Amino acid sequence: MKQLCFICCALSATISAVDLQITVAPRVSVVERDGITGAGQIVSAGDRLLMFYPNHPDDFGGSGGMGASVSEDGGATWKAQPDDWPMPKMVDLWADKLRNGDLLAFGIRWVPDPKKHGEITAQDVPADAYQIAISKDQGRTWQSETAVIDCPSEFGVIARPLPHTFEDEKGVLFMPAYAWGKHGNHALLLTSADRGRHWTVLSSITTAAAMVKAGAPVTTPWLETTVSPTKGGDWLAIVRTGSSAKASLVSVRSADRCKTWSAPEKLSAAGKLPTLQLLPNGALALLTAHSKNHCRLYLSADGTGREWSPAHILTSLCGGNAGMTATEEDSLVVITPANRRIDAWRVKLHAPSVMTKDLAAPTGITFTKGLLSWSGSAARYQVTPVLIKPAASYTDTEIYPHAVIQTAATQLDLSRQLLLGGSYRFEIAAVDREGRVSAAASSADVVVSP
Repeated sequence: MKQLCFICCALSATISAVDLQITVAPRVSVVERDGITGAGQIVSAGDRLLMFYPNHPDDFGGSGGMGASVSEDGGATWKAQPDDWPMPKMVDLWADKLRNGDLLAFGIRWVPDPKKHGEITAQDVPADAYQIAISKDQGRTWQSETAVIDCPSEFGVIARPLPHTFEDEKGVLFMPAYAWGKHGNHALLLTSADRGRHWTVLSSITTAAAMVKAGAPVTTPWLETTVSPTKGGDWLAIVRTGSSAKASLVSVRSADRCKTWSAPEKLSAAGKLPTLQLLPNGALALLTAHSKNHCRLYLSADGTGREWSPAHILTSLCGGNAGMTATEEDSLVVITPANRRIDAWRVKLHAPSVMTKDLAAPTGITFTKGLLSWSGSAARYQVTPVLIKPAASYTDTEIYPHAVIQTAATQLDLSRQLLLGGSYRFEIAAVDREGRVSAAASSADVVVSP
């Protein structure tokens, strides 16, 4: 199996065959309030987007409570929902859409004490540790009940079920998790044949020991794992190994529907809570983030996850727990946490724009206190922040291409997404009504102040 590699120069020979351009709409604020410790998760349900997020300290089960917001216009605006909806006092909760259109929410009410790692057994798991809720009306009403996870003693105890649940053509559900045991930590794949009420361990994806053997030091017990079918028929897992900006992600692949898995392979990308999403158009997206190394989106245009685009920065002011969902054939909505708030990014994947010499480039570019302004009379504009140099204190921050921001306005508020103290240049191109773009005009180099 060819190792996934995210170093731009190493992929230069393969990108041309799988090229896709990423453009994003300007940042949208979803919610601002104290207590937010992660962006949570988002699901597309017909003409609605539902977002659930932890609204309590990040203390691994020491407290609980969820917040929620709903968008009915594709993520452009959001409306807060009641707290602890649809299930009360959860440590974490997310929802996924089933093949028949129903929504399945999975909630975690209990997680084991990390200080008792390796000591807790199945007998210590409370009967109400997990719950599910089903909605048949795009998340407006829910019916909830208790869920059970059976974990064989060889794996110890389930430390954390993980997003996202997906379903095969027979209605069988699959969900990643990680387990702590006396004989080591495992990334697992769980399965359910009764719509989420009862879960069993289908297979061990990998172990901490196997990842260390593959050259990826494991410095955290939080083996956050994301699993997705690929367009090629394999199932792909990406696993977190640490909390630092340099802690590598690891990839593992199954060719037999997760009965067996390949040896783990160290990636040249790092981050927390990686998320895979197979889009309806067949492209595979990987999202990962770190507060010191951007929120980054990678694309595998052929959907196999064997060849990837370079990383594209969505925002540099982001915590590590970001989430995403497919909204259309070629569209995603990404949510990112930062400084007691959650932002939304509407992402579009498309063929590279066609250049034209008949369209004038913007003029008069200025950048003051986070506001980028310019002059022009085009239908739209494409704005690309170019990070030249991080601030001296950001020693772990790498330089990646920034996703192109598309807007109809002649100014753009960038105050909550650029790297503070970083040196930037801004490239702005005009776009006509046919989607053709002008040559880009460049600003002077600037340093982003707080």
